[in-house]
Amino acid sequence: GAKYNSMDEILALFPEELPVLINFYDAATEDEIKNDIFRAKTLLKDRATVCSIKQQDYPEIAKLWDCDTKTPSMILFQDGKPVTRIYEESHYLEIVARVGKYCRAPGEEFKAAN
Repeated sequence: GAKYNSMDEILALFPEELPVLINFYDAATEDEIKNDIFRAKTLLKDRATVCSIKQQDYPEIAKLWDCDTKTPSMILFQDGKPVTRIYEESHYLEIVARVGKYCRAPGEEFKAAN
């Protein structure tokens, strides 16, 4: 059965300051997207955390966050709040470009956006 009951429980697994990209995907597309997701994860290392979740494993959470129909469906969380969504995009460079806008560069002090 599912280990987590809410998005908050999933986000709590990543206590560091980095933004967290939650990637909901359909098991049927896993082979198609896994290399790109792995590349994106590698390129975003130290800037964002990537967490992939099978839609089939957490249907209620996927539905609640409107991530149950398109694959992959990604939500980037910063400080526990969703800041951007990426639907049906599996090219790693596109993912990195879109997530990167919300990340500080490696070694850069965090500047609050006012």
